[in-house]
Amino acid sequence: MVQAALVWLFLNAVLAGFAAVAVAAHYADEGEPDFVSAALTAVFAGTCVELGMANGYLPDGVLPTVAVGVCIAVALVSVALGVKRDQTAFQAFRGERRIR
Repeated sequence: MVQAALVWLFLNAVLAGFAAVAVAAHYADEGEPDFVSAALTAVFAGTCVELGMANGYLPDGVLPTVAVGVCIAVALVSVALGVKRDQTAFQAFRGERRIR
């Protein structure tokens, strides 16, 4: 039987990889990173580390805990920059509509 923790770890790693590729592709096209994808990359990467620690695949120490904290900080900063730069995906967080 497959362990559920490994399935969740693999799923989060795949989603983090897709989001990282989306950041790179958007940067190649537009010249600036896609902050939505950057936030998702950080969240999924932090989830992988946290799941690894919770299930005993990673040692419960200072380095993984700091990595999760950095992922949380990167996700929050990415969301803030996305709202500030008025990216399309974050328009729901602002009260005004963007007219093209």
